[in-house]
Amino acid sequence: MDNSNDKLHGKDYAWLAVEAAVASVPTFGPALQTAYFGAKNEKRFKRIEEFYNHLSEEVEKVKTQLTSSDEINQYSEQISQYMEKVNNIIESDPTLAKRSMLHNGFLNILKSPSKIDWEQEQYFTSIVPQIDLTDIKLLLGTQKLEPDKWIQIEDVVTFFDTQLDKFYLIGLCERLTNFGLFEKRFGSINMQSSGTVIDTYYRLTDLGRNFLTFTMEPPIAKNQNTNN
Repeated sequence: MDNSNDKLHGKDYAWLAVEAAVASVPTFGPALQTAYFGAKNEKRFKRIEEFYNHLSEEVEKVKTQLTSSDEINQYSEQISQYMEKVNNIIESDPTLAKRSMLHNGFLNILKSPSKIDWEQEQYFTSIVPQIDLTDIKLLLGTQKLEPDKWIQIEDVVTFFDTQLDKFYLIGLCERLTNFGLFEKRFGSINMQSSGTVIDTYYRLTDLGRNFLTFTMEPPIAKNQNTNN
């Protein structure tokens, strides 16, 4: 009998080692073990439970727009892998916005798994835990611009009502560029007393638009369509 699916992964062994180390603390070990690991497991399983309860509600709303069970079975391996990644993210990240992104991705998968670019899905899902709410807001803001519209850091600073540090926003733009969600180009080079200044421009890429479609645009129930 093949019990390979029951084997512990490296992360599981690591947590068992940590739990054992905590339990070995003289006098207080068992109490600390219960306090931390009991609460940790309760919280992470509660988040996963809430995720799927909410998903169930969303599926009920759009079920007429989703695929058949037969097609789901054809892509059971890919969907299972998506679920495992989703569960790992939810366990460690309580952010509601990210849970919503994962919900939307799940619904888009259930709409038509045969149309999913699974390599792209893996990449998009890996990005979700690495970005923050400011990244998301910036992506959504640039999505509203014309596809050929380039922005500079000054535009980004203004977009956030000058409330955020310029160099923090430069870092965000560079991070999104590294992910391939933004692209950049250089413009004029100006010599100033403070040094050389190179005008830098950013815009959303097609990959960035696909990322937003997958994570932010789920199927819409017919009775929710404002055009009806």
